[in-house]
Amino acid sequence: MVRSMTGYGRAEEEFGGARVEVEIRSVNHRYCEVVVRVPKFLAALEPQVRTLIQDRASRGKISVSISWDGDGGTLGELRLNGDVAERYMKLFDELKTRYGLAGDVDLSLFVGLPDLLRWESPDVDETEAWKFVERISARAVEDLNEMKQREGRALEVDLRRRIGFVDTALTRIRGRAAQQVAAAREKLRQRISLLVDPGEVDPGRLEQEVAILADRIDITEECVRLDSHNRQFIALLEGPELAGRKLNFILQEMNREANTMGSKAADVEIVNEVIAIKEEIEKIREQVQNVE
Repeated sequence: MVRSMTGYGRAEEEFGGARVEVEIRSVNHRYCEVVVRVPKFLAALEPQVRTLIQDRASRGKISVSISWDGDGGTLGELRLNGDVAERYMKLFDELKTRYGLAGDVDLSLFVGLPDLLRWESPDVDETEAWKFVERISARAVEDLNEMKQREGRALEVDLRRRIGFVDTALTRIRGRAAQQVAAAREKLRQRISLLVDPGEVDPGRLEQEVAILADRIDITEECVRLDSHNRQFIALLEGPELAGRKLNFILQEMNREANTMGSKAADVEIVNEVIAIKEEIEKIREQVQNVE
């Protein structure tokens, strides 16, 4: 299965008169990294939210934001800290008496004093809150995965096309591979004829050298293995499991076979085809970095 690592999901619902929203963003990452931001009074639920997300994603850097009433966690009741206010007023009176100061404290100055006003978190039952957060987070993940699957379908189309290019190039290489041995044999005969008289050449020794040369430039095994990797790649695209890591591994093997073919090939056309295959494998590798 091909599912993109890039996506966005969102769910919104009411709970106890409050509007709760869960937003999830996912981008490419080698591993599964989940960052959760929740209101302070729900901090105890953060590990549970993280586990929920990790159970539904295998790779990607995922950011989860839960806002309560849409304000990112400042929901609650704003209250006057009476004890602090009394201490401030007593201190002001003491300063006026001690130093003979005149004047009154302005309200705008007073309300700006540190710790005078405080937000009190709402009284939320943690168990009930988790049941709700779990449900709405699961909906947001479902929304995220739907987008990732749409992106994955587009990626799959492109990957299939590129594997098709590699297949076509490999077919041409196989056609040339049989000819390169005969061409190498003839080239070897011509070189020898320039150095010695034809009658001085030991036919048995010549065939032995040709056999050694043919074995050195034979790329049959590499062609078979590369073809097998192509089939495995397509099978993973069609399979039920998330394929990103395995696709990366297969690409490494494909590139290894292409490198070996290029080093062994004695035919210019084969070398050119191998270069084209390696370029296409690199393009495939770039795309696979987006696959979960």
